[in-house]
Amino acid sequence: MTMRIVTFLNDGNGGTKLGYKPVELHGPENFLSGTSLMMSDSYPCKRYFFSEIPPGYSSSKDFSSRRQLCVLLSGEIELTSSTGDVQNFVAGNVILLEDVDYERPGRTIRITSEYAARVLAIQLD
Repeated sequence: MTMRIVTFLNDGNGGTKLGYKPVELHGPENFLSGTSLMMSDSYPCKRYFFSEIPPGYSSSKDFSSRRQLCVLLSGEIELTSSTGDVQNFVAGNVILLEDVDYERPGRTIRITSEYAARVLAIQLD
């Protein structure tokens, strides 16, 4: 089985682009409880942190300081690439941010919910 996560990448031309990354789920793995689970391979990470972004926040010059996997815990976020691709995220969505070219920030972020967006960021490098 395959699940898909959204990625934001540098496009090589000074901007960003939206993409998708497949994540293969293997299994089923049987546990003592008799439950079968599908699991992906494991991946290394360096550290993690939580952040809260207030409602109404907007930035047109956003980028990632490091490759990071973000899990939206609450709220709603809209990300727009420099090519104009727009993706909306709700709680539970996973985003892989790989647009680390700080000299050419090209992603727009906007909090679209009436309450703060809380994010778990897992830095991969």
